[in-house]
Amino acid sequence: MMRKIFSVISTFLLYSTFVVAQSVGVNTTAPHASAILDVKSSTKGMLIPRTSTTSRVAIASPAKGLMIYDTTTSSFWFYTGTAWASIAGVNNTWSLSGNTAINPANHFIGTTDAQSLRFRVNNIWAGEIHPTSWNVFFGVGAGQSNTAGQGSTAIGEHSLYTNTTGTANTATGSFALNSNTTGNENVAQGSLALFFNTVGNQNTADGGRALYNNTTGNNNTATGFQALTLNSAGSDNTASGFQALYSNTSSYNTAIGSQALYSNTIGYDNTAIGSGALNYNSTGASNTASGSGALHSNTIGNNNTANGDYSLFSNSSGTNNTATGYETLLNNTTGNNNTANGMLALSYNTSGSENTAIGVSALSSNSTGSRNTAGGNGALASNITGSNNVANGYQALYNNTEGYFNTATGQLSLYSNSTGWYNTAIGNFALYYETGGIKNIAIGSGSGIHPATPILNNTISIGNDDILNAYQNQVLIGNTSIGWIGGKVTWSTYSDARIKNTIMEDVKGLDFILRLRPVTYHVSNKAIVSLTGNKETPDFPGKYDNEKIKYTGFIAQEVEQAAKAAGYDFSGYAAPKNQWGLYSISYEQFVVPLVKAVQEQQVIIESLKMQVEDTKAEIPMQIGKQQVIIDEQNKKIEMLIKELQQIKDKLK
Repeated sequence: MMRKIFSVISTFLLYSTFVVAQSVGVNTTAPHASAILDVKSSTKGMLIPRTSTTSRVAIASPAKGLMIYDTTTSSFWFYTGTAWASIAGVNNTWSLSGNTAINPANHFIGTTDAQSLRFRVNNIWAGEIHPTSWNVFFGVGAGQSNTAGQGSTAIGEHSLYTNTTGTANTATGSFALNSNTTGNENVAQGSLALFFNTVGNQNTADGGRALYNNTTGNNNTATGFQALTLNSAGSDNTASGFQALYSNTSSYNTAIGSQALYSNTIGYDNTAIGSGALNYNSTGASNTASGSGALHSNTIGNNNTANGDYSLFSNSSGTNNTATGYETLLNNTTGNNNTANGMLALSYNTSGSENTAIGVSALSSNSTGSRNTAGGNGALASNITGSNNVANGYQALYNNTEGYFNTATGQLSLYSNSTGWYNTAIGNFALYYETGGIKNIAIGSGSGIHPATPILNNTISIGNDDILNAYQNQVLIGNTSIGWIGGKVTWSTYSDARIKNTIMEDVKGLDFILRLRPVTYHVSNKAIVSLTGNKETPDFPGKYDNEKIKYTGFIAQEVEQAAKAAGYDFSGYAAPKNQWGLYSISYEQFVVPLVKAVQEQQVIIESLKMQVEDTKAEIPMQIGKQQVIIDEQNKKIEMLIKELQQIKDKLK
């Protein structure tokens, strides 16, 4: 550059030169061989033409390389052939096409005093680095209005454009924090992020249009395109994901995932994690959704918790629901106070309330049924409208659809029930075959009613796994292997006169009792199972011990015939009500006819006793009469003897 300067200056030299080998020297007799002009002085400088900017630009057809000192700008200028260019000096010039031999220790672009470094594009503000306010602005209009704000960083066109006194703000992206005036400690990264924020503080927006409309809201964090984009005054919200909390205007919400809490407006204390989680929530509060589509359709429902993809997906106004697992409470809309834990649990529930389902597919078909409790895989899986049921165990009450007030504990207990109600089953497979019965109770694995009589009422079955109950209003206790039933005290039966009517004294005694045939016998367990149409149960130690016992008793069929022959309607035996029943005897019922027989015998005894006494009373009288007769006979005999003696004497 200096060589160009010297070439221009040499044409204006007015003093003599010394020429050596075509080089010109001034104040030297040995000009450098490489220089056309070599000027040397230790006490003087060299002047070139000086003129104002107006005069400089008015020079007609300036030659390329023409040099002028501009007195208006106090700088050297030269003509490039197309335009005038300023010369900052050889040692401080940065080339537009790159520089070499740069020493970072002392070569830099900037200032050496306490003045800000500003940038312009097309003579328009394009940024500033301030030495005392610690502001850094890059971009057309970035931080242009800042007056007293400190410690802010704005990178991008019109970022922090309106900021005046706001402090410690960071804006990265076109129009980021564009409208901020006095808001502090905000961070905006992305085009139009926190665009309308004016006085809001401690907000963080990372993504295009994130927190776009925020004006006065504080402590918000938005990450993702259009996250919290419509929020204006809401505070303490966290949104991460595409359009997360897009419509929000309220406070204390957390949304993580694409369109999570997208429609929320004034709802508060909500937490949504997952794509579309709480997507349609508008005014609902204190909801927690974790999983894609969780609580997707909720609008005004409160205090719901959904964990799992599409859990509580359709909920709109239901409250106090808890769903954990894939598609749990999927279709719930208005149901309240439900708890579902396990894939598809309560998935079809719509308006049913106060249900608890724990386990895969538990209460999965329930729609309007309420106050049901299901614990176990498939428990109450088919229930639709049934209410107040309790099922604990794998597929317990599996087929129940509309039955209510049933309790099933144990896997597959009350499995077949669909419409029955007030049934209780405790034990695996308990009341398995019951379908529509009422008030049945079964306790013990496999206990309950016969598969051929699935609709029975008011039965009690305890431990009868191989001899199932086949008729209503009866109680079965024990299986075919039971050899003894008892306890410390005897069994009591209600016998209050106030509950008895049509009382008659028509009990048969001796006529019935004398027809009975007492016998001893053994029992066959297999015969019982075969006759009742039940299935043989697995063997276990002692299963056939009762077959070794020699029992004493009656044959029920013979008792039946004896009663009929005596004309006695006897309740001590029971004939089977259907083909799956057995004859049975109630031995305590025999006490009454035995008492009657004893009473009848006593009457006979008393009658015979009276006859004996009467006989005893007549004996002395009979003896006296006989003595008189004997005495009379003796007198007659004596008289005859006398007469015979007289005749004998006469014959002599």
